[in-house]
Amino acid sequence: MTEEEFFSFLIDIMFEARKNKRFGRDWAEFERRWAPLLVVMMWEMYEKTYRVDHNYSFLTSVPKWREIFATIAQGRMTDLVVCSPLSPYIEAKLHPRTFNNRKKKGATAAIDQTIEDICEVTQGYTKPARVIKWDLKGCFPNALCDYIERCYYEVIDENADDLMRRFGPEMPGFLKWLAMVSVHCYPAQHCELRTPKILWEEHIEPSKSLFNAEPGVGVPIGRQISQTGMGLYMNPEVIWLNEECGIRSTLFMDDCLMVVPEEMHEYALGLFPVLRERLAAKGMRLNEKKFYDQPYQHGYEFLGSHIKPYRLHINNPTYGRAMERVTEYNQEREKYAYIDRFMSSINSYLGLMKTRTDYRRLEHLVESIATEWWEYFDYDQQRRCINCKPEYSIKSRLNNKYHLRLKK
Repeated sequence: MTEEEFFSFLIDIMFEARKNKRFGRDWAEFERRWAPLLVVMMWEMYEKTYRVDHNYSFLTSVPKWREIFATIAQGRMTDLVVCSPLSPYIEAKLHPRTFNNRKKKGATAAIDQTIEDICEVTQGYTKPARVIKWDLKGCFPNALCDYIERCYYEVIDENADDLMRRFGPEMPGFLKWLAMVSVHCYPAQHCELRTPKILWEEHIEPSKSLFNAEPGVGVPIGRQISQTGMGLYMNPEVIWLNEECGIRSTLFMDDCLMVVPEEMHEYALGLFPVLRERLAAKGMRLNEKKFYDQPYQHGYEFLGSHIKPYRLHINNPTYGRAMERVTEYNQEREKYAYIDRFMSSINSYLGLMKTRTDYRRLEHLVESIATEWWEYFDYDQQRRCINCKPEYSIKSRLNNKYHLRLKK
């Protein structure tokens, strides 16, 4: 590509990368002087001196304590420079039962797939079957960077001709170099901590932290290059279980659920020694505390949901967190300052419940909202969500604060 074409390509990547992130701290800083920063980024990539060296790390406690690494706007764009051109090829390479970080294949689609599997295996809930659920321990912190890098190289090599046709003869080599830079960025060695370090000692196991990983081991949670790379990382095991072994298996990130006919139960359990060997070659191992094997009639937990024949609920911990959030917001004195946070948080839980058979819990959650909040919101009974009243919409509040004349 020429300089003009490459700069135009980076601008398209910038617009794609800032979706749902534009009002964040990193993007606000980047957009103050985006043009010169983008030129600097372009020339560093041209000269191959570019590095992803501005990272930050923090902890999240929902749904459990977890270490997250992220990067500034330029790093997010770097991930997309690699993943966006390769997206159609990666999508074609991944098995249909690999659900993480793919369009139209989120958590709800993974749950629906397991329900469909049970219906097929039991022939409409008329035959016995079992569900076997397993989980990987420290999936991201123990992944081998070299293996993930090779996964990207394979995709690039297999589609080199098409990449050269679309972007020019130098694109395959450039993508290989940038994939190497992104995967081997070692963020734990140069990052800003945005959570007090003492919380790492209290809540994060040493084996689940990149700060304790050996060189070449571990990729950060929160980066697209890692999320997409882990899909490629586990793809051979999904193909092996489904195509070679004939076991219906659904993988979402590090959670896998297998639906097994009763007559194949012993055969399925006999596959686990081989599975452990395959995972050990990649630095992975099964989590002994998150394994169960039981008849499907007893129900099973998968991706925050409790699933039984003809019924689908959010699990108790998720519902408990929803009620905790309502209680926390009800105790806030300056409720006007929390309008946007309250609406996005509560609607996220209401969205989970209305896609499941949790209407009674949903009604209880809405009834638990303090009366002071209804000064700012209306409840949409048909869509089962809360909306700002017209006089408190974000545009109305901006108009009042800055004396603007934005369209309603």
